[in-house]
Order: sequence, then C-alpha cells, then structure tokens
Amino acid sequence: MSVRALILPPSHLKIELSLVPETIPPRAQVQCPLEVANLRPSRDVAVLDFSYMFGTTMVSAKLRLPAVFNKFLQHISLTAEEFFPQWRSLSGPPLKLQEVVRGVKPLSLPEMANLFNSFQLTVSPGLDPNPNNLVASTTFYSESTRAMLCLVRVETDPSDRTQLRMTVSSGDPTLTLELKEFIKEQLVSIPLPSAPAPVPSQPQPTSPALALNDPGAMLAGLL
Repeated sequence: MSVRALILPPSHLKIELSLVPETIPPRAQVQCPLEVANLRPSRDVAVLDFSYMFGTTMVSAKLRLPAVFNKFLQHISLTAEEFFPQWRSLSGPPLKLQEVVRGVKPLSLPEMANLFNSFQLTVSPGLDPNPNNLVASTTFYSESTRAMLCLVRVETDPSDRTQLRMTVSSGDPTLTLELKEFIKEQLVSIPLPSAPAPVPSQPQPTSPALALNDPGAMLAGLL
C-alpha cells in the first residue's frame, strides 16, 4: 500500500519526521521517530495528516500529535522563601494575570491538586495560609523563554465550587496568558446539550360512545 505522512505543525513548533516508507506490509508495524522543538509558548497543536491506498481506495486520517502545552512543563517544588519573593516581583499585567473563572467543574481541593499535578504543575500544600486556596509552580521550556518559572494561585469558595479566582504569573507575557488559558480549559466543564423538549401529546378523538353523552356533540348533531 502507498503510505503518506505529512506533519502540519503550528508556527511555535519545529518538527522533523523521519523517513516514512512508501509501503508497509500487512500486519507490520513501522516506527518513525519524530523530533519536536518548542520555539515559544502556545496552546496550538500539531496534526499528522496520514493517508494510504487500499486497493483503489484512498484512506486518510488527521491525528492530533501529543506535543501539547503541558509536555513542555516540568515539576518544580518551591519553599515559601523561594515562592513569595518571585510572586511579589511580578506586580501586574501582562506578567501577572488574574481572572474569575465560572462554570468550573465542582472539584474538592485535593481533586484539583491531583489535576494540577497531572499536568506538571506542582502543588505546594500549606504555602498559602488560607486552607481554601491552592498554590502551584512549574518550569516552562522553549527556545524563546529558556527555562522559565511560572507561579499559580487559585482561590476557591467552599460554598460554590463552580467558580474560583485564578492568578498566573511568569516572566513572559505570552507564557502567562497561554498558561492561564490552558489551566482554565482543564477546569471549566463543557456544558452538556440540553434535553429535547417533550413533544406535546395530541388530543385523542372522542369515541362515539362518549360523543352520545356529550351535550355539545348532541347539539352539533341537531344543527
């Protein structure tokens, strides 16, 4: 079968795909290593345009490559003495951005901490004196930013888990914005499609037996 693989990379990624054989035997597996370099912060994803001929039929598929934003994050644990001087040094926009996020998945604080840790955001328990808040840190890597520290603070309301206030800071304005939006995408629940409206029941025709006892029907029969 004739095989073709084409990478459609976003502008922030430099991708080199090794040679893809034109023919792959049936039931065979072929590895084609892929080298990815991150040039700058972005949440855009790369797409693999893959196609092959099966007889006279062209089969094609577009697959999202797992070179996503959090793949360029790395865990880092900070003490209070390390965190707060960095936090205070970034005083406001565009290096420090704050947003009230609504429509959040109702997660407990431990569940949110597990979610953050799964995306390479290291949660530091007890760093914030308010037990309803969450503080996290990570290091982002790209050719433009090099290794850059990112700090996150999430303030939650125990009485309403569907909204929170999030503050994100870093030394690069684009990185701060992209990280904030990335975290928000993971936290905000996608609304489910509304259930279809019930179909109103159609009035049933009056049976002849009932019509004989209906004064209106009897009167209509006399007209």
